Amino acid sequence: MILAKPNHIKIYGHRGARGDLPENTLDSFKYLFENNINAYETDILISKDLIPVITHDFRLDPSFTKDEEGDWITDENIKIFDLTYNEISKFDVGSLNKLTRYGRRFLNQRSLENQKIPKLDELLELSSKNLSQDTIINLEIKSTPDEKNLTPNPKEMVQIVLNDIKKSNLQDKIIISSFDWRILREVKNQNPEISRAYLTFQQEKGMKIKKTIYSKSPWIDHIPLTIVYDLPKIIKELGGSAWHPYFKDINKKAVKDAHDYSLPVNVWTVNDEYNMLKMIEYEVDGIMTDYPLKLKELCDKKNIKWF
Repeated sequence: MILAKPNHIKIYGHRGARGDLPENTLDSFKYLFENNINAYETDILISKDLIPVITHDFRLDPSFTKDEEGDWITDENIKIFDLTYNEISKFDVGSLNKLTRYGRRFLNQRSLENQKIPKLDELLELSSKNLSQDTIINLEIKSTPDEKNLTPNPKEMVQIVLNDIKKSNLQDKIIISSFDWRILREVKNQNPEISRAYLTFQQEKGMKIKKTIYSKSPWIDHIPLTIVYDLPKIIKELGGSAWHPYFKDINKKAVKDAHDYSLPVNVWTVNDEYNMLKMIEYEVDGIMTDYPLKLKELCDKKNIKWF
Protein backbone atom coordinates (compact mmCIF):
# COMPACT_ATOMS: atom_id res chain seq x y z
CA MET A 1 0.00 0.00 0.00
CA ILE A 2 1.31 3.45 -0.91
CA LEU A 3 0.24 5.77 1.91
CA ALA A 4 2.44 8.64 0.78
CA LYS A 5 4.09 9.97 -2.35
CA PRO A 6 6.69 12.75 -2.25
CA ASN A 7 5.13 16.14 -3.09
CA HIS A 8 1.66 14.63 -3.50
CA ILE A 9 -1.53 14.90 -1.44
CA LYS A 10 -3.67 11.81 -0.99
CA ILE A 11 -7.36 12.72 -1.10
CA TYR A 12 -9.64 10.66 1.15
CA GLY A 13 -13.40 10.96 0.80
CA HIS A 14 -14.72 11.16 4.38
CA ARG A 15 -17.65 8.80 4.98
CA GLY A 16 -17.83 8.63 1.21
CA ALA A 17 -18.47 12.23 0.24
CA ARG A 18 -20.59 13.48 3.13
CA GLY A 19 -20.74 17.06 1.93
CA ASP A 20 -22.34 16.07 -1.38
CA LEU A 21 -24.21 12.80 -0.77
CA PRO A 22 -25.62 10.89 2.23
CA GLU A 23 -22.79 9.64 4.38
CA ASN A 24 -21.60 6.05 4.41
CA THR A 25 -24.00 4.93 1.67
CA LEU A 26 -22.94 2.77 -1.25
CA ASP A 27 -23.95 5.49 -3.70
CA SER A 28 -21.69 7.96 -1.91
CA PHE A 29 -18.73 5.64 -2.43
CA LYS A 30 -19.71 5.04 -6.06
CA TYR A 31 -19.64 8.81 -6.49
CA LEU A 32 -15.99 8.81 -5.40
CA PHE A 33 -14.99 6.13 -7.88
CA GLU A 34 -16.88 7.86 -10.70
CA ASN A 35 -14.84 10.99 -10.01
CA ASN A 36 -11.46 9.26 -9.78
CA ILE A 37 -11.14 9.57 -6.02
CA ASN A 38 -9.49 6.28 -5.08
CA ALA A 39 -9.29 6.56 -1.29
CA TYR A 40 -11.93 6.82 1.36
CA GLU A 41 -12.49 6.74 5.09
CA THR A 42 -15.48 4.97 6.58
CA ASP A 43 -16.73 3.57 9.88
CA ILE A 44 -17.51 0.08 11.15
CA LEU A 45 -19.85 -1.06 13.88
CA ILE A 46 -21.28 -4.51 14.62
CA SER A 47 -24.93 -5.58 14.56
CA LYS A 48 -26.59 -7.80 17.17
CA ASP A 49 -26.12 -10.80 14.88
CA LEU A 50 -22.41 -9.92 14.52
CA ILE A 51 -22.42 -8.45 11.03
CA PRO A 52 -20.01 -5.55 10.37
CA VAL A 53 -21.96 -2.52 9.15
CA ILE A 54 -20.94 0.84 7.72
CA THR A 55 -22.15 3.57 10.04
CA HIS A 56 -20.50 6.16 12.28
CA ASP A 57 -22.51 6.44 15.48
CA PHE A 58 -23.20 3.83 18.12
CA ARG A 59 -26.86 4.83 17.90
CA LEU A 60 -29.07 5.64 14.93
CA ASP A 61 -28.99 9.37 14.27
CA PRO A 62 -32.42 11.05 14.01
CA SER A 63 -30.81 13.75 11.81
CA PHE A 64 -30.68 11.39 8.83
CA THR A 65 -32.63 8.24 9.68
CA LYS A 66 -36.22 7.46 8.65
CA ASP A 67 -38.33 4.49 9.71
CA GLU A 68 -40.29 2.13 7.44
CA GLU A 69 -43.13 4.63 7.20
CA GLY A 70 -40.78 7.31 5.91
CA ASP A 71 -40.87 9.38 9.11
CA TRP A 72 -37.82 10.75 10.89
CA ILE A 73 -37.04 8.64 13.93
CA THR A 74 -37.25 10.50 17.25
CA ASP A 75 -35.65 7.99 19.61
CA GLU A 76 -32.00 8.96 20.09
CA ASN A 77 -31.06 5.76 21.92
CA ILE A 78 -31.51 3.02 19.30
CA LYS A 79 -28.20 1.18 19.56
CA ILE A 80 -26.74 -0.46 16.47
CA PHE A 81 -25.54 -3.35 18.65
CA ASP A 82 -29.11 -3.99 19.83
CA LEU A 83 -30.42 -4.54 16.27
CA THR A 84 -30.00 -7.42 13.85
CA TYR A 85 -28.88 -6.49 10.38
CA ASN A 86 -32.36 -7.27 9.08
CA GLU A 87 -33.75 -4.69 11.52
CA ILE A 88 -31.03 -2.15 10.64
CA SER A 89 -31.73 -2.53 6.92
CA LYS A 90 -35.32 -1.35 7.35
CA PHE A 91 -34.19 2.20 8.14
CA ASP A 92 -33.54 4.70 5.34
CA VAL A 93 -30.44 6.91 5.57
CA GLY A 94 -30.64 8.60 2.17
CA SER A 95 -31.62 12.10 3.25
CA LEU A 96 -30.70 14.69 5.84
CA ASN A 97 -33.09 16.66 8.01
CA LYS A 98 -31.80 20.16 7.25
CA LEU A 99 -33.71 21.56 10.24
CA THR A 100 -31.46 19.73 12.71
CA ARG A 101 -28.18 21.08 14.02
CA TYR A 102 -26.32 18.36 12.15
CA GLY A 103 -28.34 18.87 8.99
CA ARG A 104 -27.54 22.58 8.89
CA ARG A 105 -23.85 21.70 8.52
CA PHE A 106 -24.52 20.11 5.11
CA LEU A 107 -27.24 22.16 3.49
CA ASN A 108 -26.09 21.24 -0.03
CA GLN A 109 -26.08 17.49 0.54
CA ARG A 110 -28.33 15.81 -2.05
CA SER A 111 -30.93 13.24 -1.05
CA LEU A 112 -31.01 9.74 -2.50
CA GLU A 113 -33.85 7.25 -2.45
CA ASN A 114 -33.80 3.82 -0.84
CA GLN A 115 -30.46 4.05 0.95
CA LYS A 116 -29.82 1.55 3.72
CA ILE A 117 -26.85 1.15 6.05
CA PRO A 118 -24.51 -1.14 4.08
CA LYS A 119 -22.72 -4.20 5.28
CA LEU A 120 -18.92 -4.12 5.20
CA ASP A 121 -18.78 -6.96 2.70
CA GLU A 122 -21.02 -4.98 0.30
CA LEU A 123 -18.65 -2.02 0.44
CA LEU A 124 -15.61 -4.23 -0.06
CA GLU A 125 -17.26 -5.87 -3.05
CA LEU A 126 -17.98 -2.44 -4.57
CA SER A 127 -14.40 -1.38 -3.92
CA SER A 128 -13.04 -4.54 -5.50
CA LYS A 129 -14.95 -3.74 -8.68
CA ASN A 130 -13.39 -0.25 -8.74
CA LEU A 131 -9.85 -1.18 -7.80
CA SER A 132 -6.89 0.93 -8.89
CA GLN A 133 -3.20 1.02 -8.01
CA ASP A 134 -3.91 4.06 -5.80
CA THR A 135 -6.82 2.55 -3.85
CA ILE A 136 -6.63 3.00 -0.09
CA ILE A 137 -9.49 1.89 2.14
CA ASN A 138 -9.36 3.43 5.60
CA LEU A 139 -11.65 1.40 7.84
CA GLU A 140 -12.21 3.07 11.20
CA ILE A 141 -13.40 0.56 13.77
CA LYS A 142 -15.68 2.41 16.19
CA SER A 143 -15.06 1.40 19.78
CA THR A 144 -15.04 3.15 23.13
CA PRO A 145 -13.53 2.39 26.54
CA ASP A 146 -16.00 4.83 28.13
CA GLU A 147 -19.29 2.95 27.72
CA LYS A 148 -20.14 -0.74 27.78
CA ASN A 149 -22.52 -2.77 25.58
CA LEU A 150 -22.11 -0.70 22.42
CA THR A 151 -19.88 -3.21 20.63
CA PRO A 152 -18.38 -6.64 21.17
CA ASN A 153 -15.14 -6.61 23.14
CA PRO A 154 -12.09 -5.47 21.12
CA LYS A 155 -10.78 -8.98 20.52
CA GLU A 156 -14.09 -10.27 19.18
CA MET A 157 -14.78 -7.11 17.20
CA VAL A 158 -11.44 -7.32 15.41
CA GLN A 159 -11.98 -11.01 14.66
CA ILE A 160 -15.33 -10.23 13.04
CA VAL A 161 -13.94 -7.42 10.88
CA LEU A 162 -10.81 -9.31 9.86
CA ASN A 163 -12.97 -12.25 8.80
CA ASP A 164 -14.75 -10.04 6.23
CA ILE A 165 -11.44 -8.58 5.06
CA LYS A 166 -9.99 -12.06 4.64
CA LYS A 167 -12.84 -12.97 2.28
CA SER A 168 -12.01 -10.00 0.04
CA ASN A 169 -8.99 -9.49 -2.19
CA LEU A 170 -8.26 -6.14 -0.57
CA GLN A 171 -6.07 -6.80 2.46
CA ASP A 172 -3.10 -4.94 0.95
CA LYS A 173 -5.34 -1.92 0.22
CA ILE A 174 -6.78 -1.61 3.74
CA ILE A 175 -5.60 0.42 6.69
CA ILE A 176 -7.49 -0.03 9.95
CA SER A 177 -7.75 3.01 12.20
CA SER A 178 -9.29 3.66 15.59
CA PHE A 179 -9.34 6.16 18.43
CA ASP A 180 -9.48 3.13 20.72
CA TRP A 181 -5.94 1.81 20.58
CA ARG A 182 -7.03 -1.48 22.15
CA ILE A 183 -8.52 -2.24 18.75
CA LEU A 184 -5.19 -1.57 17.03
CA ARG A 185 -3.37 -3.80 19.51
CA GLU A 186 -5.80 -6.59 18.64
CA VAL A 187 -5.30 -6.03 14.91
CA LYS A 188 -1.55 -6.32 15.45
CA ASN A 189 -2.00 -9.52 17.47
CA GLN A 190 -4.42 -11.16 15.05
CA ASN A 191 -2.98 -10.03 11.71
CA PRO A 192 0.20 -7.92 11.92
CA GLU A 193 0.30 -7.62 8.12
CA ILE A 194 -2.76 -5.33 8.14
CA SER A 195 -1.71 -1.67 8.21
CA ARG A 196 -2.78 0.33 11.28
CA ALA A 197 -3.38 4.07 11.70
CA TYR A 198 -3.58 5.69 15.13
CA LEU A 199 -6.35 8.28 15.46
CA THR A 200 -5.83 11.13 17.92
CA PHE A 201 -7.89 14.04 19.22
CA GLN A 202 -6.32 16.59 21.56
CA GLN A 203 -9.01 19.27 21.78
CA GLU A 204 -10.81 19.57 25.10
CA LYS A 205 -14.13 18.82 23.44
CA GLY A 206 -15.70 18.25 20.04
CA MET A 207 -19.04 17.52 18.40
CA LYS A 208 -19.19 13.88 19.46
CA ILE A 209 -15.81 13.21 21.00
CA LYS A 210 -13.64 14.51 23.80
CA LYS A 211 -9.90 14.63 24.30
CA THR A 212 -8.40 11.15 23.97
CA ILE A 213 -4.70 11.92 24.34
CA TYR A 214 -3.31 12.15 27.87
CA SER A 215 -1.02 9.95 29.92
CA LYS A 216 -2.50 6.52 30.64
CA SER A 217 -5.71 7.42 28.83
CA PRO A 218 -7.96 4.38 28.28
CA TRP A 219 -8.26 5.53 24.65
CA ILE A 220 -4.53 4.99 24.07
CA ASP A 221 -4.50 1.66 25.91
CA HIS A 222 -3.17 3.23 29.14
CA ILE A 223 0.21 4.07 27.62
CA PRO A 224 2.29 6.52 29.72
CA LEU A 225 2.71 9.75 27.80
CA THR A 226 5.25 12.32 28.91
CA ILE A 227 4.45 15.00 26.34
CA VAL A 228 2.05 14.96 23.43
CA TYR A 229 4.92 15.66 21.03
CA ASP A 230 6.04 12.07 21.68
CA LEU A 231 3.02 10.83 19.72
CA PRO A 232 4.81 10.10 16.40
CA LYS A 233 7.57 8.24 18.25
CA ILE A 234 5.10 6.18 20.28
CA ILE A 235 2.97 5.33 17.24
CA LYS A 236 6.06 4.24 15.34
CA GLU A 237 7.23 2.10 18.26
CA LEU A 238 3.80 0.44 18.31
CA GLY A 239 4.31 -0.50 14.66
CA GLY A 240 1.85 2.04 13.30
CA SER A 241 1.69 2.65 9.58
CA ALA A 242 0.28 6.19 9.88
CA TRP A 243 -0.79 8.91 12.29
CA HIS A 244 -4.31 10.31 11.85
CA PRO A 245 -4.59 13.49 13.96
CA TYR A 246 -7.36 16.08 14.02
CA PHE A 247 -6.15 18.82 11.72
CA LYS A 248 -6.37 21.55 14.38
CA ASP A 249 -4.02 19.58 16.64
CA ILE A 250 -0.97 19.75 14.40
CA ASN A 251 1.58 22.22 13.13
CA LYS A 252 4.43 22.01 10.67
CA LYS A 253 6.87 20.76 13.33
CA ALA A 254 4.55 17.91 14.33
CA VAL A 255 4.38 16.77 10.71
CA LYS A 256 8.17 17.00 10.38
CA ASP A 257 8.61 15.01 13.60
CA ALA A 258 6.35 12.28 12.21
CA HIS A 259 8.22 12.25 8.91
CA ASP A 260 11.51 11.92 10.82
CA TYR A 261 10.08 8.58 11.99
CA SER A 262 8.94 7.76 8.43
CA LEU A 263 5.35 8.04 9.63
CA PRO A 264 2.78 9.40 7.15
CA VAL A 265 0.32 11.99 8.52
CA ASN A 266 -3.28 11.95 7.29
CA VAL A 267 -5.46 14.64 8.84
CA TRP A 268 -9.23 14.75 9.43
CA THR A 269 -11.68 16.36 8.58
CA VAL A 270 -10.71 19.40 6.46
CA ASN A 271 -13.54 21.08 4.56
CA ASP A 272 -12.63 24.68 3.74
CA GLU A 273 -10.10 25.92 1.21
CA TYR A 274 -8.03 27.90 3.71
CA ASN A 275 -7.32 24.88 5.91
CA MET A 276 -6.84 22.56 2.94
CA LEU A 277 -4.04 24.83 1.74
CA LYS A 278 -2.70 25.15 5.27
CA MET A 279 -2.43 21.37 5.61
CA ILE A 280 -0.71 21.18 2.23
CA GLU A 281 1.74 23.86 3.43
CA TYR A 282 2.38 21.72 6.52
CA GLU A 283 3.29 18.91 4.09
CA VAL A 284 0.78 16.37 5.41
CA ASP A 285 0.51 13.22 3.34
CA GLY A 286 -3.25 12.91 3.13
CA ILE A 287 -6.37 14.93 3.77
CA MET A 288 -9.73 13.45 4.73
CA THR A 289 -12.56 15.70 3.63
CA ASP A 290 -16.32 15.72 3.24
CA TYR A 291 -15.72 17.52 -0.07
CA PRO A 292 -13.16 15.44 -1.98
CA LEU A 293 -14.10 16.95 -5.35
CA LYS A 294 -13.56 20.44 -3.94
CA LEU A 295 -10.08 19.42 -2.77
CA LYS A 296 -9.33 17.80 -6.12
CA GLU A 297 -10.37 20.96 -7.98
CA LEU A 298 -8.33 23.12 -5.59
CA CYS A 299 -5.24 21.00 -6.17
CA ASP A 300 -5.72 21.18 -9.93
CA LYS A 301 -6.18 24.96 -9.79
CA LYS A 302 -3.04 25.43 -7.67
CA ASN A 303 -0.96 22.87 -9.62
CA ILE A 304 -0.68 20.68 -6.52
CA LYS A 305 -0.13 17.00 -7.27
CA TRP A 306 -2.62 14.58 -5.79
CA PHE A 307 -3.35 10.87 -6.08
